[in-house]
Amino acid sequence: MKRTTLFLSILLSVFILNDLSAQTTTVRYTYSRPAWTVGFGPAWNLATNDAYGRANYSSNDQILRDNYGMRWGVGGYIYGKYSPGKTKADRIFLGFDYKGMSNSDFDSQGNKTKYDIMTFDAGYEYLFYGTYGFRSYYGIGLTGNIISGKYKPNTPSLTNVEKSIESTFRVGMEIKAGLEFVLNNSKKNIGINVGGRYNLMNLFNDDNAAPLLGQTSGLNLNDGSEAGGPGYKRYIGIFSLDVGLNIYPDVKKTKR
Repeated sequence: MKRTTLFLSILLSVFILNDLSAQTTTVRYTYSRPAWTVGFGPAWNLATNDAYGRANYSSNDQILRDNYGMRWGVGGYIYGKYSPGKTKADRIFLGFDYKGMSNSDFDSQGNKTKYDIMTFDAGYEYLFYGTYGFRSYYGIGLTGNIISGKYKPNTPSLTNVEKSIESTFRVGMEIKAGLEFVLNNSKKNIGINVGGRYNLMNLFNDDNAAPLLGQTSGLNLNDGSEAGGPGYKRYIGIFSLDVGLNIYPDVKKTKR
């Protein structure tokens, strides 16, 4: 009798454990690689090449009166990316960003040159998939850049006056690289982008036009190799650090 009771107790325990195990089985899902990516966020910019310069001296006799320099600035970006094919490793991108550049050294009393730069870019990226939540990308593309600027002296005088640079269009080339971190939300369709871009804004075109006597508005950008600029091809480069949000609208969640 005791053996029978023990056997029935063990059998009942096995049924109960199996039932509990069935109730607590973890449901697992797979997530498709996205064909579409939309991203946006702020950007921090640093002038490079011959674009880097300063004109923020407080003493007027130190001013480079025809200085076209810039140092750093902030802005924002937005882009769309499409990945054709099965592996989704190749991406075509199209984007827009704004840069507000300055050489003021954060000195409110100094002379300043400020730039407004709008850039459209398009090109190709290759995407490396690590784990599902981590990716890295590398790309290259062409850029169209609309550049305008203004020089504002701290203390205006007859020889140190406010000047503006005409809105100018330049075609350049861009290289980029970055990381994407997919957030652990239920659909895994949102991520964080951390990337860097280098844009040589006037690789393919330039111009020179010496200002007329007394001219203070609509000045030429003077980035060519002839008279009017600093005497050589003045390359305008900017490095941008992007940190923003990615949305993957077509990710499909499938139960295993």
